[in-house]
Amino acid sequence: MSTYKLRYWNIPGRGESIRIMLTLGSLDFENDFTPLPFTIKNPENTSPPPFDDGSWAKQKPQTPWGTLPTLTLPDGTIVGQQRAIIRYLGKIIQYEGRPLYPEDPIQALTTDGLMDMLEDIWPILIGLNGTESFNTAPLLTTMFGKPHLIDFLEKKMEPQKGELALMFDHIEKAYSTGPYLLKNQPSCADILLFAAIAWWGAAMFPSMEMILESRPNIKRAIETVGSWKKIKDYYCTLKSTRKTLPTVGVTKYQDFYKNFHSLSMN
Repeated sequence: MSTYKLRYWNIPGRGESIRIMLTLGSLDFENDFTPLPFTIKNPENTSPPPFDDGSWAKQKPQTPWGTLPTLTLPDGTIVGQQRAIIRYLGKIIQYEGRPLYPEDPIQALTTDGLMDMLEDIWPILIGLNGTESFNTAPLLTTMFGKPHLIDFLEKKMEPQKGELALMFDHIEKAYSTGPYLLKNQPSCADILLFAAIAWWGAAMFPSMEMILESRPNIKRAIETVGSWKKIKDYYCTLKSTRKTLPTVGVTKYQDFYKNFHSLSMN
C-alpha cells in the first residue's frame, strides 16, 4: 500500500489537521516526529526525544520552504505548508460524496477565507505579530512549562474590543447558517477550525471555554466535526499513546490532545 509520511513535531500544532485529513481519506500514513527545536533537557526514558537533538537544523535545508509540516507523497515528492497540503488533500478526499475542498469557485473562495482567517490568529498566539515577545507569548510560555498567560488572554479576548475576540466573532458569524462553513456541506475549513480550536484551547488558553463562551456556532461546528465516525475512531486508538509524552514544569504535553479526545468522545 502506498504510504504518506508527515514530518512534524510531536504536538498537534499545524500537523494535526493534516493527520485528520489523511485519516478521513483512509490514506495510509506514518508520523515522522522531529524533536522540537527548544533547548530543554529531554526527560529520561522518552523515545523519540521530544526536544532539540540537532536533527531539525540538519533537516531544515532539505524542506521545500524551510518549515514544518512537510508531507511526502507516495511517489516520493515532498511538499510543504499546512494550508497548501490541506487544499491538496481536500481535492482528493471526499466526505459524504463531495471533495473536502470545494470545486465551486465561490465555495472555494469562502473556504480559503476561513483558512486565511485562522492563519491570521496564529501570529498573535505565538508572538510573531510584532507586538508580543516570542518568549512571552501564550504558546511558548506553556511549552516551556509555565502557567497560561491569563492577563494577556483576557486583554486579547475582551468582548467587542479585544483583538482575538473580534476575530473569533467574525468566525462565529460565518457559521450562523449551519453546522459547517458552507451551511450543510463539510469542507477542509471545518477540519482546520476543529483542529485549531482544540489545540489553542489547550496549549494557549486554559480551556476551550474561553473561546467558545458566547460563541455557540463555533461550538456546534467543532462538535459536529468531532462526531464524525472516522475522527472518533482515530482518537480512540491514539489515547494510550499520548501517555508517553513528556512533562515540563506545570505542562503535561499529553494534555495538548485533551480537547481532541473530549470532542470526539461526545
